[in-house]
Amino acid sequence: MDPRHFRNVLGHFPTGVCVITAIGTDGEPIGMAVGSFTSVSLDPPLVAFLPDKSSSTFPRIRDAASFCVNVLAADQEPVCRTFASKGIDKFAATPWHPAPSGAPVLDGVVAWIDCVPEASHEAGDHYIYIGRVTALEVEKPTLPLLFFQGGYGAFSLGSLVMGADAGLSHEIALADRARGALEALAEESGTEVQAFAQHADDFVLVATASPEGAGTTTPFRIGIHMPFAPPAGRIFVAWSGRDAIEEWYARSPQPLDDQSRALLDRQLESVRRHGWTPAHYSDRLDDVVETIGRIGEVGQTPHLVRHLTEAITQLERHSDPADLNEETAGTVQALIAPVFDSDSNVALMLTLVGIPRGSNLARIETLRDQLLQAADAVTGEIGGVRPE
Repeated sequence: MDPRHFRNVLGHFPTGVCVITAIGTDGEPIGMAVGSFTSVSLDPPLVAFLPDKSSSTFPRIRDAASFCVNVLAADQEPVCRTFASKGIDKFAATPWHPAPSGAPVLDGVVAWIDCVPEASHEAGDHYIYIGRVTALEVEKPTLPLLFFQGGYGAFSLGSLVMGADAGLSHEIALADRARGALEALAEESGTEVQAFAQHADDFVLVATASPEGAGTTTPFRIGIHMPFAPPAGRIFVAWSGRDAIEEWYARSPQPLDDQSRALLDRQLESVRRHGWTPAHYSDRLDDVVETIGRIGEVGQTPHLVRHLTEAITQLERHSDPADLNEETAGTVQALIAPVFDSDSNVALMLTLVGIPRGSNLARIETLRDQLLQAADAVTGEIGGVRPE
């Protein structure tokens, strides 16, 4: 077997990149980069990595009482290269803190897995070194570092990346035309403004604007997809026909009973009558907002996307503009209004978000009027027509 051909073919399979760390018998930290880490068993909890027999670092790790697997993040390629090098102090510029066993956990890793040695097997020019897991934790739920065909990279959910959604080009163009109105609304209201477009079974954040000096990180959330399922996205179906509403109901993760359907029907009718809808603070909504912010920080990982989908579809169904009064005004977290296209269909959903808790009714009514004026301005800008 030609070793180069073997390596080239196997290089088409991507691997994660980890740093195995330990405290040596001399009390000093030890570390080596590996691209051959795997889980082995759930009961008992076992993992393994495959060090080269020629490694000068592995014998010191083998002699240690424990070792820790550090799953590197996508931005930690320099860390990987450091721990793949020889003849340098690998920990000189790499901050760390001890795992429960005392083995080093490198700062900024995705996760760590603390182990005690379980078994070692020879396998050609490598060892198969098995560890029993004693503790493990997700440190930073971000994208991991991958090794593929001799290069480093990161995992990408193509269906959740804005650039991959060619079908959204029209909606993005609409949002771009609305940018002036969005920025003006953000300054006037003093709150963040978001524009969403419906796309297949999702609705997608296509534009944002924030008051000057707000210091928001929202631009990093552009392109995030959220499930178009009850109760989320009601603005998009409020002016639709019965078939579209039934399709929306059918997307609910939990089948809707007659009472839930009747409640949603009443709320859709109220949205049509008032032309807007509120969203109120709640633990579930806080979870949604926090998850969106987390995605903005670390990227759209599968775990965070699944959690966001679950959180959105479990939002409280009660949200009716007819119920806005002095008592409920202080719990309003967001206000939502539609932008219509030339066929009187909802083209964009404009949302004022982050309204301070405890706002009085007059303040909420002012924000509502500002939002509705902006939505009408955008509708006119794109040649839209508000339904009769």
